Amino acid sequence: MQFDLIYKEIGDYGCYQRWIVWAASSTAFYAGLLILTSFFVLAIPEHRCAIPGLENDTYEIQNEYHRELVNRTIPLAPSGEDYYYDQCHYMFVNNDGEETLEKCGRWVYDKTIFKSSLAADLNMVCDDAILKSNAQMVNFAGIFAGSLLTGIFSDKFGRKTTMCTSLTLIFACSLGMAWSPNYTVFIILTFFVGFFNVGQWMPAFVIRMEFVGPSERKFAGYLDSFIGAVGKMALAGMAYFIRDWSTLLIAASLPGVLYLPFWFKQIFPESARWLFSRGKTEEGKAVINRWAKWNKIALPQKFFDKVLTDKDEQKPVQGNLWNLFSSRVLAIRTILIFIIWLTVCLSYYGLTFNVSDFGSDLYLNFMLQALVEIPAIALCLLILDRVGRKPVMVGSMFIGGAGCLATIFTLIYLPDKPVATTILALIGKMGLSAGFTTAYIYSSELFPTVVRNSGLGASSCMARVGGMVAPYIAELDRFVGGRFGSALPQVVFGVLSIVGGIAAIFLPETLNRFLPETIEQGQQFGKVKTDERAIDKTVHINAISKTSDTSHL
Repeated sequence: MQFDLIYKEIGDYGCYQRWIVWAASSTAFYAGLLILTSFFVLAIPEHRCAIPGLENDTYEIQNEYHRELVNRTIPLAPSGEDYYYDQCHYMFVNNDGEETLEKCGRWVYDKTIFKSSLAADLNMVCDDAILKSNAQMVNFAGIFAGSLLTGIFSDKFGRKTTMCTSLTLIFACSLGMAWSPNYTVFIILTFFVGFFNVGQWMPAFVIRMEFVGPSERKFAGYLDSFIGAVGKMALAGMAYFIRDWSTLLIAASLPGVLYLPFWFKQIFPESARWLFSRGKTEEGKAVINRWAKWNKIALPQKFFDKVLTDKDEQKPVQGNLWNLFSSRVLAIRTILIFIIWLTVCLSYYGLTFNVSDFGSDLYLNFMLQALVEIPAIALCLLILDRVGRKPVMVGSMFIGGAGCLATIFTLIYLPDKPVATTILALIGKMGLSAGFTTAYIYSSELFPTVVRNSGLGASSCMARVGGMVAPYIAELDRFVGGRFGSALPQVVFGVLSIVGGIAAIFLPETLNRFLPETIEQGQQFGKVKTDERAIDKTVHINAISKTSDTSHL
């Protein structure tokens, strides 16, 4: 199948392709809504032990008698904590008047910021505080599993079938989470929301890349990054106005209804490339005829005879993932790329989960962290072809690390200046957002063509491992305590970001160089001076158009 002839005849980016690109990219908005709902659903409000025997106890002081009762029963928090009362103990007085410190089994929560949260409803505090991090980890475990399996499903059953099935099931699962009767059901549904989030995003990405011509693949490939950031901003807006966790989940899930009509082929097509590759020639012709009609192009006679009879160019023999460890050079390079993906994903999501510890307005901080992704990605894509991949990769990771580490001083020495902490954290998030985008492009160019898909898939899995660890690092302050505890997550994120930047220093530049096709070329790439003539700037997009990576989720 010679698709270059189709683009030459119909065009790289006509009316039909615009619909495909924008409709498929809109699924990134839905992904942005759902991937971080746990930030609000599992938020832990200010709390203290409920006074034993007082059924109508509330966190808010009701009157002077209630204040006196609270002060007599609930001990003050240890010095250095940013809350007033001990959150896990109460003072028990026996019949002899002796006072002992006891663990409480019932709590009252501040309803000023959150009307309700699942973490409060299930008392994910004190000895059970780890349950929150476990639930967030399970979501990334679902994304990890989706990264491994979705590509297989997409190749076997079709891009559209996989995308629409995932959109339907993620809608059902996320909506079901709103009525979770217990913690077990909630984390099971959380896993499948992560899994199907990949299942709807990856095929949508591939469909976009398989419908547009080479000149528009860069735009089509990264449009969803911007739309995904808008989705996260929309989540912050929804959460601001909807303070009940169950209602918020329903509101975030409902846009999934808009994608149900995608099942109809008249509205959204299957990839013509996939149809022809599976021998579904007549269905593929129907898609191309509709494509030409939308673009107002009259196909010449015997067009399909010409397209179908030309022989494809011989392709290199495909390699396997273990070929990346067949030599010392490739093994070290692969490990460095894995380190970059793990550290950038861990720090990126960890910083997002940790935004509640920066003080100031929680919802504003979350929205600003999503907002800074837009200029970060735009700037990254503007300068990549000017200064090179390596300087941008190293610089963005160092900026991300410096922003995180700088917040240590404001958290410890200026706890009453939350705006300063927020600004520094936003600088860190901007650097990490640029680093995430660059890692996607840079690594796709470093892996030889014959193992590019496998290499990117493995890199994506390493990123998800970082995502699974991120919630636990973000919650370190709850286990360590004190001002140092509040800054400890930022220390970890900052140091890891800089480690990722240092790893990138030892990788070769790929800008304006012919990229490695075989394992042998991969071993030599960067060792000797290669042909410096300009290459097609969209080569990395062409090369990764069939990968199952989900780096922008």
